[in-house]
Amino acid sequence: MRDYQTPNGMKDFSGREMELRRSMVMDIESVYRQGGYQPLSTPALESLQTLNAKAGGQVGAGAEIAGQIFKIEDSELGMRFDLTVPLARFASNQSLPKPYKRYCIAPVWRREEPQKGRLREFLQADADIIGSSSMRAEAELLAMAAAALRRLGIDEFEILLNNRKILQGLILKLNLQKWETAVFRALDKLDKIGNDGVKKELSQAGVDEKAAQQLLDLLCNDCTGDNSLLLRKAGEYSVEGAKELQEILTLLQTGYALADVRIDLSLVRGLGYYTGPIFEIKAGGGVGSVAGGGRYDQLLGIYGQNDSAVGISLGIERLLSLKEEAERKAPTTRASPTQILVVGFETELQAKVLAVATELREDGLCVETDLNDRPMRKQLDYANANSIPFALFVGKKEVESGQYTLKDLATGQQKTLSIEKIAEAVSEITAQGATKP
Repeated sequence: MRDYQTPNGMKDFSGREMELRRSMVMDIESVYRQGGYQPLSTPALESLQTLNAKAGGQVGAGAEIAGQIFKIEDSELGMRFDLTVPLARFASNQSLPKPYKRYCIAPVWRREEPQKGRLREFLQADADIIGSSSMRAEAELLAMAAAALRRLGIDEFEILLNNRKILQGLILKLNLQKWETAVFRALDKLDKIGNDGVKKELSQAGVDEKAAQQLLDLLCNDCTGDNSLLLRKAGEYSVEGAKELQEILTLLQTGYALADVRIDLSLVRGLGYYTGPIFEIKAGGGVGSVAGGGRYDQLLGIYGQNDSAVGISLGIERLLSLKEEAERKAPTTRASPTQILVVGFETELQAKVLAVATELREDGLCVETDLNDRPMRKQLDYANANSIPFALFVGKKEVESGQYTLKDLATGQQKTLSIEKIAEAVSEITAQGATKP
């Protein structure tokens, strides 16, 4: 018999894991909507012309991503590699009230080598602002991402800031314009391959060893951890870039009361369309970056309509690994959304079991009934296997009296109630934490 598996770098999600993902998406979406962001859905497939668009030296995909696009054979179509390029294509063809604030939570695909924490299909939660050149847009997105992380129970994180204008000023100072793409690509791997790895890649690209060392010294060793000194150093390469970072920093610290914000002059961000401030949010637990983004003022112009734009993306897969670790220590998520299994143990009462289940659903409860005519013990085994917290028993005695036995399957405690009181009882017991996933 053939062993049918998912494609390399892709996963199935079910039960508790899927419920956890769904809960995370709902929490993030709630935060985005509270900020006034509108939902947008775009096709999974885009034309290769859109994905590979080039204009004025800018690249829709970026050279480092273009080779990772999943292309559809015998067509001019490819799978989207992020949610920003489709947004730029959409917004450049619309007359939208500005600023246009949108969110999109959807999968993207990249044909890269799968590894731990990196899949070929992964879920992103993006929020973007089009039509504002103010640094208040950057600050709002970062504060909103921080609020989303806290909503997910992630309180330990650090916001890192840099500006492409500063990096380009440094490259100009060191006369490395010819190798700009190679420099950005190597620096983007700094956390993974270290200084020696970066120097090796730059050497292979043709960068002089002395210039490579000078670059790393200026980015990584000067004034580490002191934002004011780093901004002063950044001003030597781009006054405008340093001024923008100072404004964002002030807004985050004084307006949004976010203390863990750090200037990191080695931060690059991989995609080639960034033009101004760039940022990442790093969480503890060895997961690393869980969110990132930046300003991409020239991207929309590639697709026909120039406008300022900035966005941030939360990586659901990495956030999920943090939540899964917390779940292992203290489970809060069940494999099934079902709250009550209505247990019937007399064949002639099947219609009544269905009627009771229907009434409970109308009261807002998630309810199942047995579909296989199993004895009561087997029905309860099914409930326990799916972490269903309650069973409601329906027999002749219950039907005649109108009083039904509700059993908490975690504690074994029982209550006898009318149908009208069951939803209230479930809510009270759940709020008290008596049931466990």
